[in-house]
Amino acid sequence: MLENLLDKVFKISQYITDETFNVQNQEFRRDPWTMDPLPELYISSEKLNIQVARLVQIIKNGKSVCSIMGDIKSGKSYLMNLLKDGLKESLWKYADFDKIFIVNFTPDEFKEYTLTNFLQNIADQVLGKYYSTKEQIIVELKKYVMSTNSLLVVLLDNFTGDNLFAISQYSAKILKLLRENFSCVISFNLSDMPISLNGLKSGGWDHFTYSIRVSELSLQEAKELIHSRMCYALNQSSFRVLEVFAELAIEEAWNKSKGNPWILISILSDAYSYSQKKGSKSVRHEDVVDVIDLFSRSTVQDGLDDHEKFLYQQVLNSLPHRERQVCEYLIHKDASAKEITLYLYGELPSSEYRSKYMGTKSFLKRLKEKNIVVLKGQKGRSYLFGLNPKMKERLIQRNSGDQTASYDGHEFIVT
Repeated sequence: MLENLLDKVFKISQYITDETFNVQNQEFRRDPWTMDPLPELYISSEKLNIQVARLVQIIKNGKSVCSIMGDIKSGKSYLMNLLKDGLKESLWKYADFDKIFIVNFTPDEFKEYTLTNFLQNIADQVLGKYYSTKEQIIVELKKYVMSTNSLLVVLLDNFTGDNLFAISQYSAKILKLLRENFSCVISFNLSDMPISLNGLKSGGWDHFTYSIRVSELSLQEAKELIHSRMCYALNQSSFRVLEVFAELAIEEAWNKSKGNPWILISILSDAYSYSQKKGSKSVRHEDVVDVIDLFSRSTVQDGLDDHEKFLYQQVLNSLPHRERQVCEYLIHKDASAKEITLYLYGELPSSEYRSKYMGTKSFLKRLKEKNIVVLKGQKGRSYLFGLNPKMKERLIQRNSGDQTASYDGHEFIVT
């Protein structure tokens, strides 16, 4: 973790230019297109820095419910992760409380949405105790934060629909109880703002104290993103973007993504991998057009708002390093489990080879559960990720009850 992340990434104290991330400290080449919340890869702006500084200023004084809004895959959770780490690390430097508790919740933490359940989760992290009733928790929590001069900051990320309404309502009720000893930040899709606001009003609070909207990347910010990620990946302190990405290729990816960071990274990752597999030294405009045509980045598939599926790069980002290598290899080369194992590990003694080979086979079977089209051909198997409906219709034909497909000059059975 970087020292004083809030100042390093967002420069919230004085907005001064600080030393850049030293890529020479890395021990090995890294993935340039990871979506993990790595501070050194975060592209901020003067506008966002000012907003984060204002957010911190409001949070540190308590009695606030703030929001972070943005379009789907705009980087809200990315920002929330950085804030979580930054606030845990250094909020005490800006606040006048003796103790500060930063509690982070996502929908995964809740089996059911009740005020009692919400308070029990908070009490577990702040008081280290379990209470069966919300009345007990309220009494003990209020007594504790006031007697110890503590600030409780709750971060709520990625809630939607009825769950977003409920969690907003509960946050408002807790705010009315703890007042200056409580702050809350809720992130949600821009279109869900009325849901959260109605939840606050139902809980007795009629407005967001402060709101940040995560805006789209400008073309210049997109270029900075490429630069920082390639420096990080190649272990170089400098990198000439145009030596690898043609100007028109960057502009095409940026235009297609409309500045959405996740979609932009997805397109760039595909184009970068695509050009490397072809043996090209740079990503051309034609490469970007090709991967855009082949793989869908839409957040809507077949008329359904199902953006967690059919998104090729998101599948890859969720896989461990070796498994991701398998997928990237298979996209451009039809190969058997044996060929893949040799590609990954080279020649191995028979005892080691069998273990690696069985691991590869097991992974290939698991891929079928990850919304991936499996293509079996004469030489082995290939995988296509996130096929858009247009491409799927073009590939697949019905023949005697079987699904057959033609891809890259080969005939396949789709399973």
